[in-house]
Amino acid sequence: MQFAAEPMHGSTPRKQSDEMDADVDGAARSVIQAAAVRRVEAAELGVVQFTDDDIKREQGASVMVQSLLCKGAYRGQRVYRVEDGLVRVELEGGDRTILPVIYWALAFKEAHDSIWAGHLRGPPTFERLQRMYWWPRMREAVQNWVATCQDCGSRKAKPKAVVPPLRSVRTGDVCDRWAIDVAGPLPVTASGNRYVIAAVEYTTRYAVATAVSEHTAKAIARFLMDKVVFVYGTMREIMMDGPMEFGSKATAELLELMQVKQSTPVPYRPKLLGLVERFHRTWNDIVSLYVDEGQDDWDDFLPSAHVRLQIVEALDARLPAE
Repeated sequence: MQFAAEPMHGSTPRKQSDEMDADVDGAARSVIQAAAVRRVEAAELGVVQFTDDDIKREQGASVMVQSLLCKGAYRGQRVYRVEDGLVRVELEGGDRTILPVIYWALAFKEAHDSIWAGHLRGPPTFERLQRMYWWPRMREAVQNWVATCQDCGSRKAKPKAVVPPLRSVRTGDVCDRWAIDVAGPLPVTASGNRYVIAAVEYTTRYAVATAVSEHTAKAIARFLMDKVVFVYGTMREIMMDGPMEFGSKATAELLELMQVKQSTPVPYRPKLLGLVERFHRTWNDIVSLYVDEGQDDWDDFLPSAHVRLQIVEALDARLPAE
């Protein structure tokens, strides 16, 4: 796409500025649409990462970047070159490097496809990317990349829209109510793990989880003490379904000792433990994208999936101890 270097006859500086912004937007949109169809893979670039020197070199060859630099602004945001040669843009949250189109695929894969990213939704992927880089219509590009991710599409089914009856659920103060549940049996790992015990705090939706070889009453009690009580304090109420381990004498005595009320939903209705059931489903979706064919290494990826989910929740929630 060619960008006018001089104003056309009869056009005002304001009109010329708007037209150039529109040209830049159009160029960015064309690249976004092409990427959605062709799904540019980072391997095609011949590199696995890029440096500031690489970015500077490609910025010099990028029509879009040079047009923005020549104009000096984009929709009121200043575009300038710093002393080290990088072209940057001034934003409210701080200045960002303008990333040339050739490196978009690598940046997308790092912010969405990598094990540290966890194939999360568009908003978390955008938040991760925009900490360092910027380009025109960046949010739209991120949404298109996530929407066309084959791994996400093959694994993450859209949940059925259910309109629940309108009623209030009293959550109390932070750490007053937790829900606990066990996922499994799963494929046995090299470490002998076969189950995942998870607990979710109802006010903040903060979750804790661990992989175990068996879900006995002793394992449940140890998880509650080591991962919840000793870290966040004693709760007032704990919700759990009806497996034998949760209803055992040992578990009942432990809860009685801590003066914790035990709530058991209606049997065979896992939706009543919706928060912890959703957590199990989400970490399972993330881990399934990285395990080997034998599926015997899922516990190696559970911690990173857990961390990514907690970072997403932290965008609009607090830790239970805060």
